[in-house]
Amino acid sequence: MDKPNNAAAAAPGYETRDANVGWVFRFLVALGIVLVVTGLVCWGLFRYFSAHDVDHGTSDSPFADTRQLPLGPQLQVNPREDWLKFREEQEKSLETLAWENRSAGTVRVPIEEAMDLLVKKGVAVQGAPQAPPADATKPAAEGNKKP
Repeated sequence: MDKPNNAAAAAPGYETRDANVGWVFRFLVALGIVLVVTGLVCWGLFRYFSAHDVDHGTSDSPFADTRQLPLGPQLQVNPREDWLKFREEQEKSLETLAWENRSAGTVRVPIEEAMDLLVKKGVAVQGAPQAPPADATKPAAEGNKKP
C-alpha cells in the first residue's frame, strides 16, 4: 500500500522547532543554586561535628592513638614449588612413624603398617551380632529354672 503524497510532506523526518533556551538556562541556574546550597550545608555540618567531637576530649576507640601498619603483600612467588613441597610434607607424614602427642600416647603410623595391624588384630564388623558376656547368660538361665 502506497503512502499518500501529502503524508510525506506533512512529516519532514526531523525536529522542526528549536529548544527553548530560556527553560534550559533556568534549569542550569536552579541546578547551580542547589549545588551551592548543598555544599554550604555539608560544610556547616562538617564544622559542627568537628567542633562537637573536640568537646568530648575522649575517643570512642581504644586504638585511636595507635598506628597499625598494614601487612605486606602475601604473594606466592613459586606456586608449583610450594605445592610440591606441601605434597612432599603430606606424603612424609603419611609414610613415617612418629609421635603425634606423646603425653596422650597418640602415634602416627604409616598407612601400610596400620592396614597390616588391622588385618592381624581384626576389626569389629558393624552390624554383626556380638557374643554376650559369659556373666550375662548365667543369671538368665538360673532365673528360668523352676525349683
